[in-house]
Amino acid sequence: MKKINFIAAAIVLVLSASCNRDIELQPQTFATFDAVSFSVDETAPSVSVPVSIYNPTGAEVQVTVKGVDGKAVNGVDYEIVSPASGILTFSGDVATQNIEVKINGQVGEFTNNKDFTIQIASATTGVSVGNLNTARVVIKDLDHPLASILGEYAAEGLSAAAGGAYAWTVTIDKNDDSVQKVNVIGLNDWGETLVGEVSDDMTVITMPFGQTYVASGYTTLFVGFGEGGYYAPSGNLILTRTETGWIQSSDIDDEEMQWGYGALAIDDASGSPLGWLDYIYPGVVLTKN
Repeated sequence: MKKINFIAAAIVLVLSASCNRDIELQPQTFATFDAVSFSVDETAPSVSVPVSIYNPTGAEVQVTVKGVDGKAVNGVDYEIVSPASGILTFSGDVATQNIEVKINGQVGEFTNNKDFTIQIASATTGVSVGNLNTARVVIKDLDHPLASILGEYAAEGLSAAAGGAYAWTVTIDKNDDSVQKVNVIGLNDWGETLVGEVSDDMTVITMPFGQTYVASGYTTLFVGFGEGGYYAPSGNLILTRTETGWIQSSDIDDEEMQWGYGALAIDDASGSPLGWLDYIYPGVVLTKN
């Protein structure tokens, strides 16, 4: 609070000292993307990427744009069809125009996601290129070999934090590093991403305990939970496929105890447990939406 009060007082002094001066601010005219990240399914014919001129003066402005290959190759996976010349021309009364990009998806063939970047290369003299001068476009491959198990699931289980029966949403998404792995998002309902390995027949997902993420401001450990507050930082959570989705178990289950899983906050410096954010009792069921 002291620092905030000091800054506020300094602003008052500056304003007081400046009240008798005539200050005329000259807004800068610049070209910029409205957004810097786009995604499009490989089946889509095209994607539009808007470019805007801020603080226009009424004069005609020309902006040069170009495509920069990533995993997607210009002329093969995508093509800028408008402006065909690579130059957007803004008249005095037009502040926004779209770059139209044709998408050449390889439907039916697994290629994984591909990406490219569109860049604002230059603008008319007197017009600056803004900080948002590159936009990344991802072409989403829909032919993933694990496509049949990807998607949203309705989760049901018993949560300590909820005090009993609890329902939430879990997403199983593809993993960009391996087609044998998936990202399981929100299993603890913290929006966290955990990685699991899928069996060859796609009937089992194995998720190692010990993965970390941030939840509620804490470094959090994904662990097995045993009745009485016991936790297991090693071993695996197992999701076994059913007719409608998945059911949870663990490879550390034994005759004396069935293990659920939980979110355990840990100290960053020592790695020591601070306490449970939540734990989920054994037998969580995931039903595909």
